[in-house]
Amino acid sequence: MIKKIKELMETKEQIDIIKNNLNYTTTAVDELKTEIDSLKHNVKNNLDDIESKSRDVLKNFQEDVEMIKGLRHDFEKELYQFKLLKSQMQKKLLEKFEEELGKELKMQTDKLQDDSEVYNELKENIGEMTIKVNHLGEEINKFLKISQTIKKEDFEMTRFASKLREMDREKLDLMRKLDTMERLVSKMRRHEHIIR
Repeated sequence: MIKKIKELMETKEQIDIIKNNLNYTTTAVDELKTEIDSLKHNVKNNLDDIESKSRDVLKNFQEDVEMIKGLRHDFEKELYQFKLLKSQMQKKLLEKFEEELGKELKMQTDKLQDDSEVYNELKENIGEMTIKVNHLGEEINKFLKISQTIKKEDFEMTRFASKLREMDREKLDLMRKLDTMERLVSKMRRHEHIIR
């Protein structure tokens, strides 16, 4: 990034040089125009000196034209190099952007794959727990039916009640785990939705 900024600063310096050259050329042209106007005025006022001064003016004008041509050539060369540098910088920036985007996409895809595997595993665990909870509920219902059909004296109610409480605690524990799993799956779905 610092290298790019440095290159941009160098480009700006080159542009400033071109601008200075252009300002110098403009100033030279303005000075030449002023000089030509002055020479025209002198020609009108001094007819005797027309021939000698016109030769001097022509010579100076030709030198200035040659200098302007040289400056124009230098300016065109600098402008071409600037355009070339701009094109190369755009290409490098685009390549860097594509590279960074590819890395980010790969990282997000890998993360999504990991999340998907965890989600599938949790989904499978929830399915198994649901089966266990349903089975436990059926067992509790069986015990409840049995408890309604048997006489008090034929069965020790304290042991049965203890067994029921134990099974009820197990059912509640499984239901809490199921609830935790469902919340986790819901959270993962929301996270997966946000990534997409």
